[in-house]
Amino acid sequence: MADCENLTGTCLAITSQTRHDLLNWLNQIIGYSEMLAEEADSSSQERLVSDLGKINSAAQQILERLEILFCCTNDNPLQNGDKGSLEIKQIPRTGFNKNKTALPERVVVGRILVVDDNPANQEILSRRLAYQGYQIVLADCGMQALEKLCQDSFDLVLLDVMMPDMDGYEVLQRMKADPELVKVPVIMISACADIDHVINCIETGAEDYLPKPFNSTLLKARISATLEKKRLREHELSYISQAIQAEAALERHRALTQAVAGVAHEINTPLGIVKTALSIIKNRLSLPKIQALFQGDSENEELLQDVLESSGLMIKNVDTAHRLIENFKKIAVDQIIEHQETVNLPALLKDAIDLFKISARQAKLEIQLDVSGIRHEQEWHGYPGYMTQIMMNFLQNIERYAYPDGNGGKIEIAVTDQEEPNKAAQFIMTVRDYGAGISPENIGRIFDAFFTTGRGKGGTGLGLAIVSNMVTIAMQGTVSVKSEPGYGTHFTICFPKNLNNCV
Repeated sequence: MADCENLTGTCLAITSQTRHDLLNWLNQIIGYSEMLAEEADSSSQERLVSDLGKINSAAQQILERLEILFCCTNDNPLQNGDKGSLEIKQIPRTGFNKNKTALPERVVVGRILVVDDNPANQEILSRRLAYQGYQIVLADCGMQALEKLCQDSFDLVLLDVMMPDMDGYEVLQRMKADPELVKVPVIMISACADIDHVINCIETGAEDYLPKPFNSTLLKARISATLEKKRLREHELSYISQAIQAEAALERHRALTQAVAGVAHEINTPLGIVKTALSIIKNRLSLPKIQALFQGDSENEELLQDVLESSGLMIKNVDTAHRLIENFKKIAVDQIIEHQETVNLPALLKDAIDLFKISARQAKLEIQLDVSGIRHEQEWHGYPGYMTQIMMNFLQNIERYAYPDGNGGKIEIAVTDQEEPNKAAQFIMTVRDYGAGISPENIGRIFDAFFTTGRGKGGTGLGLAIVSNMVTIAMQGTVSVKSEPGYGTHFTICFPKNLNNCV
């Protein structure tokens, strides 16, 4: 026995094992009384709830008295005569509530490994946590815990400090030394609430620390917070991985652009020479004095016409090859010459539609632009050149496939915006026609490069592939399509208002 100057009674100097055992038994009394009270309350046994409340209250009073008596342990400064440094640590304990514990509004569910050598403690924890929606796995000792961690995946470990053979500190150290287990969060549990033990656990790598007996509200809050932090860390790592992949994709497109530009230049140079030579040949053979040389000889006149037609055909195909090469350039969207600018999106779209006015008049197309759905800022920070190209490709595609043969029809272009908390503001643009539509077997392939059903109409199969690449890669957006044969096609593009916010 030892006397304390600032206490009215006498303090007990006991071993840590005795303290651990006493608090474990109290933990079981408090835990079981709370769970039984919840069950009794659910069946409206008010008298039983009241009696259990008295048991719980008595256990809480014993706990408070023991905490005072436990101040003078072998590790306490009082043993060295330093009574002035005595500080009684007030540990928050659960208050008995006869009402059934309400689940939190948002339960962060997960798979939890409970490690404790005491079966009663295991049962209390597993029943409480299972009620809250968690999946529980039990381990009786440190070695069994490590085996289960290697065999299965867990979102959290509740780890008792004092266990035989291998204590919680050693289990924690081994987990943090393992590259596969180091990411699993650990909450330490112990009857010892000394601040040095808490610091030791946190410094070793524990996520948090909980004293016995458990405060059920605190237990729920700590577990929920730890799992939420784990979820946020995983999301952050996922975003980082996506950013790295996106940057790698952009680098590949930059390399593709440079390669295509180089190859295109090398091919276009000889094509230009071939076209010039063919034009000279055709022009020379078309001169009157050359034509006169063949007059009167029907066979030679026919040969001359064959040469002229062949040269014209070759010139036409050289032009086609030149256009294809230019399209190869466009499909690599991340071109070095493009720069981001802040522009008024409605004005940009109007300018793009104006570029198509002559073709629209000849094809009898009625184009309507509706931007009344933009409720916030109309400015867009992105690549204006790409947006113009996207709009032109849509309009040309509609002219060629939706309303063939110059019959004409309506095209509706509408833009709205969407701004939500914690999300990047977006524009949503729809392009709709009421023409021929797309058959079900083709709609899944329309964004594939070189897929077209209109080779005979001059289609190359690159128009919508270019649109898809520009939207998804350069504009960091999405593009989708809905269509029904005979009822038209509806394209939807979603893209951020500011590309800088996506980096």
